[in-house]
Amino acid sequence: MTQPAAGSLSDRERSSVIARRRRIRDPSVMRRTRFASLVAILCALAALLSGCFGGSNPIAILAAAVISGPAPLEVSFNLSYSEHTRGRPMEYSLNFGDGTDPATGDDLGLAVRHTYETGGTFVAELTLTDDENVRDTDRLTITVSQDGPPIGTDVGQTAPDFTASTTDGGEIRLSDFRGSVVLLDFWGAWCSPCKKSMPQLDEFARAYAADGLVVVLVSTDTAEQSSIDYLFDRGYDDFVSVWEPGGKYTPIALQYGVLGGSGVGIPHTLLIDRQGVIRFRGHPTLDLTASMIEALL
Repeated sequence: MTQPAAGSLSDRERSSVIARRRRIRDPSVMRRTRFASLVAILCALAALLSGCFGGSNPIAILAAAVISGPAPLEVSFNLSYSEHTRGRPMEYSLNFGDGTDPATGDDLGLAVRHTYETGGTFVAELTLTDDENVRDTDRLTITVSQDGPPIGTDVGQTAPDFTASTTDGGEIRLSDFRGSVVLLDFWGAWCSPCKKSMPQLDEFARAYAADGLVVVLVSTDTAEQSSIDYLFDRGYDDFVSVWEPGGKYTPIALQYGVLGGSGVGIPHTLLIDRQGVIRFRGHPTLDLTASMIEALL
């Protein structure tokens, strides 16, 4: 019998290969293969969706337009921003933090009003519980004082006052806007992410100006004209535009811990309520939402 050359296939092996190729090209085999692949994809998708939705919890959000002032201080707590991602029924318990009985119920659309009769600092706590006994909590610090919370740049503190020149030749103090909600944004025409956030800030300014929102832009440009040209060329005329010498080391930015080696970059936004208390600080488009502004108006 003639032996196959080294590296070549025998007749039996060649027949086996041909049979495998025929099976692969067989329409019924191809259909089964595609079906198996589809099943695998669907199983993976189901597992992913199960991970996304299976472990969802209630999301408690406790808001109030007024959280500071002298006694007696009436606070209207807003629970309506709370939600459950699966739409499950929930009950709430709102502890006011002053030793009085908590408010309870299941209608998150109602405002819950409470009067703090004496001075002090109180932590109100909202607890949501769904029908599977899964819970979530949120807290809000209430400062009952003639002076309000201490001055600082953290959420819950009174925003430090400053005086600055506007790019239209005027001058402002932050405290001039007490009684309005202030969106204070640090930006620069040199900063690409800042420029991308401008349309949303402009939308906020136009939508909520009549309700008491003031948008103050603090430029970190080295040249004042850079800020003026950028805003003018794009028709952004609903902002209060501020510029002071110093560029990335402008005194207001340093005062608020932005740039200047602080580790906090721009764009960076603070939302300040009508009493001058900082209620939010973070990225103006990634973190700030319209509902956060509406809760303070």
